[in-house]
Amino acid sequence: MKATFINSRNVALLVAAGLLAGTGTAIADETPTATASPTATATPKPLTEYQKAKAAYSAAVATYIANRKASAAQYKAAVEAFVVAKKAYNETRTNILKTYKSELEAAKSAREAAIAAATTDAAKLAANTAHRTAVAAATSKRDAAIVALGVAPAAPATPLIGARPTPPVKPTKSAS
Repeated sequence: MKATFINSRNVALLVAAGLLAGTGTAIADETPTATASPTATATPKPLTEYQKAKAAYSAAVATYIANRKASAAQYKAAVEAFVVAKKAYNETRTNILKTYKSELEAAKSAREAAIAAATTDAAKLAANTAHRTAVAAATSKRDAAIVALGVAPAAPATPLIGARPTPPVKPTKSAS
């Protein structure tokens, strides 16, 4: 029979070596450690020019973003008000033009009825003159209503946000 590496005698030796090695580290751990001196305080290193520029850049970016958000909110509110005003303007103008068109249709039908009933040239001439007068009155009424309506609302101007701040240039290490 051949002897194997893992036998009871070898296992016992390995366990004993492990126990001895484990106690050696425990004994070494019991020595007192040096405590930090209370006189030594951590003093912060002074900021470099790049660090100062980077802090200023971060502040400028924060201000830029806040201004951009505020401008966007104002522009959004202005666009919403513009859309409402433009719809109201277009509806009013459409009603004015519908009224004008119906008055022209009424004048035309009145003229056609008068011409159909007219037997003389003077009656036809009077019907045409009445039609021109009705068209002129409807046109002046329409023009007055459009002038009273005023100019169409103008779309709000896109806000000028400005240029984004430029980041500071990181210094390069000079070769000596």
